[in-house]
Amino acid sequence: MKFQYVNLNKEEKVIDLPVSEEAFNKTKSFVKGSALIDMYYDWLIWDLRDYFFDKMILDSFRKEINSFCKRIQLADFDYEKNAGPEDVKVVQMYYHVYIWDQIFVACEPEGSFHKESLVQDRLELDLEFELNELEHLLLQLLDALEVDYSEFKEEEDISTNELGIDTLVENLLRECWRKTKEETNSKIVGTLFEATGLGSTGDLDTDKVIGDSEELIIEFFKKKNIKA
Repeated sequence: MKFQYVNLNKEEKVIDLPVSEEAFNKTKSFVKGSALIDMYYDWLIWDLRDYFFDKMILDSFRKEINSFCKRIQLADFDYEKNAGPEDVKVVQMYYHVYIWDQIFVACEPEGSFHKESLVQDRLELDLEFELNELEHLLLQLLDALEVDYSEFKEEEDISTNELGIDTLVENLLRECWRKTKEETNSKIVGTLFEATGLGSTGDLDTDKVIGDSEELIIEFFKKKNIKA
């Protein structure tokens, strides 16, 4: 469905919604006149919020993340003496979202498989973003659905409330990692996790959960014929 809105620069824009006009109007008939603060989270507006957070914000980082992944897969680290790219077998990539305006991503050789002094420093990537345009769009979608969001806005942030950003970020990191691997043909594998310990450690090449202990990580990659 095509949806027309006015952006923050007061320009008229037409965007594609991942929903049919029939489904949109059907939703409107159910929610019209409702207050957002009294509604559950299992309806269209939150699906659209997740979709546009992905498309408007995360997608803008693809080029930077692809370049970051390429550096990792080419083992482009600053090495200590007596170490080099051929020594890197497994890496650990981790990320953290800071106060809804920055995503920090870092990567270094996985400690379970390499001596700690293999590289001089980790690779880092800082991705900064703003939510104003996303919120502006969402409010116009709510206006089109004739839902009252005034009280909700006083208490919550519609752009981020109940947003599963860790899943969205991890999906993007893995997608960029796989795409880049098709170009580099790198044999390097890795783990992926949220830096503050939320969630579990997963495989960077797939969506398989590994677990958080060193023993589980070693056992997982041992099955791929990679030994610590």
